[in-house]
Amino acid sequence: MDRVINQWNQAAMSYSEFEATSRYSGYCREFASRHFQDIKNKKVLDAGCGNGEYTHILAQNGGIVTACDGSCEMLRLAREKYPQYQFDKANLLEKLPYGNQEFDLVYCNLVLMDIDPIDGVLAEFHRILKTNGIFFFSIVHPAFYFADWDKNAQGVIISKNVKEYITPFPKLQNNWGGTMLFHRPVSYYYNKIAASGFCLKEMFEPSVYEEAKIPDIPLYLFTEFLKIDPH
Repeated sequence: MDRVINQWNQAAMSYSEFEATSRYSGYCREFASRHFQDIKNKKVLDAGCGNGEYTHILAQNGGIVTACDGSCEMLRLAREKYPQYQFDKANLLEKLPYGNQEFDLVYCNLVLMDIDPIDGVLAEFHRILKTNGIFFFSIVHPAFYFADWDKNAQGVIISKNVKEYITPFPKLQNNWGGTMLFHRPVSYYYNKIAASGFCLKEMFEPSVYEEAKIPDIPLYLFTEFLKIDPH
């Protein structure tokens, strides 16, 4: 995990610049603002908060937000832009510095795909969530993200060529500097989360791509799970 954190320290500025102008990141921000309307006075953890953009959105919607990340550079950017919020340094592969059943919502945006293994952090999210609390996570859609776009003779995109999906594998991305992404099928995530004491509440596969690509192929997978009462 230290290597992954170091990669994000190096990529923090370039990623933040990319995120600020990306239409896809813009969709994620709009979704978070629209979807989490009913969190006034709820205690929220933004887990893997990055540069703090979603911390701000959740707080603007009335949440009492605490944020954490393992990257010192991401936290520096977050604290500079949003000094009014609490940003904690925390490695998601270690015990989190929060109490049992402290939060109503754990929000984890585009983070689980960047860490390995995920068993420990799922157990920690379960520990710090109240019963019936919500665990929300998003990832790039593992069925399609690494598939290449196919084009016809005129250069028009006509499909995505999926060559691998079921077998997990790590892959270094170079979009904003080298950062590792751990590909896993949807079933891997859902089975691990269910085994950690959560039940599925709702999932979303939004249409995000522009018409020049194929809007009917999802870029993201958003999911809400509930912490269930063990009794």
